[in-house]
Amino acid sequence: MATPTTENQPHPMTDLLITVVAPSLILEHLSKPALLGPVPALLAAVALPAGFGIYCWRRTHGLNFFSAFGLAAVIITGGLGLLSLDAFWFAIKEAAFPVLLGLAFPLSLQAGRPLVSELLLNPQFINHQALNAALDTEQRRKAFQKLLALSSWGLAATMLLSALANTLLVLHYLRGTVPGSEEYMRAIGRQNWVGVVVIGIPMLGATVALLFWMLGRIQGLTGLQREDLMGTGRTVRRTIG
Repeated sequence: MATPTTENQPHPMTDLLITVVAPSLILEHLSKPALLGPVPALLAAVALPAGFGIYCWRRTHGLNFFSAFGLAAVIITGGLGLLSLDAFWFAIKEAAFPVLLGLAFPLSLQAGRPLVSELLLNPQFINHQALNAALDTEQRRKAFQKLLALSSWGLAATMLLSALANTLLVLHYLRGTVPGSEEYMRAIGRQNWVGVVVIGIPMLGATVALLFWMLGRIQGLTGLQREDLMGTGRTVRRTIG
């Protein structure tokens, strides 16, 4: 397992705010003709995740997954709004994105770059140096890979639930609106940020629960104490049993 560093890595909450929350608020509040209008608002919303992705690329020389995902979501969401498609197609989009994201977790294991490590074992929180040092036998490394696989499928399951919830939310907010209208574009933005609150927060809770389950399993596997596993200090206490 490679050892990422925290030096040039943005905080996950920064990722979320710039790539999801802010673009959604722009689509909702600036799509009025008296302000930016639908097309300029879409361009402004796209600029945030795109610019943040370029910034992360220049600093880390790697693709920021959340920027890429947020950019694709904003382009498709705003694009569908400009094409004046009805709520059914938005429901399809809102279901498709979580499903694809969910599948990306187990599929990324096959590519050798597990997304679960980027999300749950982010070096902002996890002492990768201590973790790698503790995975000092082939048996432990294999057990750790199995743990990554189980956690990946757990995240995939939460994404499938999100897909269902997103579909219901789209049908609730967009039903009865006229495609292409100001009300329609505002409903799209409202649905996005409401989704963060009523779907994203419970999903975050489930993800945190999965994280602590995963940490408990890692503790049992490596003998590391949680304070050292979740810290970046130099002192590492390890229970030998």
